[in-house]
Order: sequence, then C-alpha cells, then structure tokens
Amino acid sequence: MFLTTTREDMCRLKEYTSKELKLNPEQIQIFTPTPSTYSTLMYYTEIDPFTGKAIYVEKNLKKKGRQKEIIISSH
Repeated sequence: MFLTTTREDMCRLKEYTSKELKLNPEQIQIFTPTPSTYSTLMYYTEIDPFTGKAIYVEKNLKKKGRQKEIIISSH
C-alpha cells in the first residue's frame, strides 16, 4: 500500500516496477478510507501509529490522480 506518497515516491515506484519487477501496471486504486483499519487511521491523523512519526498523506483528489497517472504511464 502506498498511502503516504509524494510525486517523487511515485516516480521511484514507477522506475522500480518497470526495471526491477518488469511490470507495467494497467490499473491503480486510489485509496478509499474504510472503518477500523490502520491505513484509515494513518490517513486521517497523518501519523504512523507504530512509530508516532508524522507522515505525508496526499488528500487532494486531483494530485492523487496525477500520482496514479505516473504509475500507469507507459514511459
């Protein structure tokens, strides 16, 4: 799961999946918070519950869409 990602993280993930895993994903799911999960806790609090450290959480739908496009792009 890549809940706490920046644009740069997505570019690194794209490079890793392409070069190391030889994969080019065709679909990416944009995170939807669901009750009683750590990922939802992290989404709303922007804190890692295991370390107590602040994390980056992209909440802007347009920016999430741009991150998705990075992963599914063919280059």
